[in-house]
Parts: sequence; C-alpha cells; structure tokens
Amino acid sequence: MRPRDRDLYRPVNVLFVCTLNQARSVTAERLFRRMPGFQVRSGGTSERARHQVAENDLIWADLVIVFEPAHEAWLSATFAGDLPEIIDVGIPDRFAAEDPELVAELREVVGPLLAAR
Repeated sequence: MRPRDRDLYRPVNVLFVCTLNQARSVTAERLFRRMPGFQVRSGGTSERARHQVAENDLIWADLVIVFEPAHEAWLSATFAGDLPEIIDVGIPDRFAAEDPELVAELREVVGPLLAAR
C-alpha cells in the first residue's frame, strides 16, 4: 500500500470537549467509540475536569467537537498555534452522563456530522 493510500484508511481522530469531562463529552465518547472509521477521546476545559484537555490531545485530534462557544474560546486562548477543526454543536450543560435525552441529541446532532466525513 502506498503511503498516500494509507491516509485514506486512517481513522478520523475526534476529541469531544465540555467543561468538566463528566457528562456531555464522556457520553459522546462512549456513544461514538465504536463507530467505524473513528477514534474518539474526551476532555474538559476546567482544572477540575476528569481529564483536562492537553496539547497532546489537540496534536492527536483531526476534529474537535465542543458543546459551547466558551469551550472553543478556552482552546484558542490556552493553546498557541494551529488548532484542529473545531465544531460547536450547541448542546447545553443540563444533562447527567448517559441521560437518554443527551444520547438522543448527540445521535441527532453529532451523528450526521461524523457520518458526513
């Protein structure tokens, strides 16, 4: 296989980012981790996050999905240089992890974004 062809089969690395990495981003990671063609991780913007987003996460990511404009602003203010593509899906922080309504919203909003890649 030529190196260029290998890139066609490389999974898309998706980083889900919310504030505390306890509900939205974790649920998205769990929901999409088995989607063919993708590798997923999650992180948070807060110092109190279960896993605070680090530079290595952004080097790894091809796509970053955030849930609020504040998450994108934090990434831009915290990390110098080029960032991967960032998409804000606008899902508010009103859910618990694995909440069925959150899962439904993630499937409705994020699912088609990933399927289009």
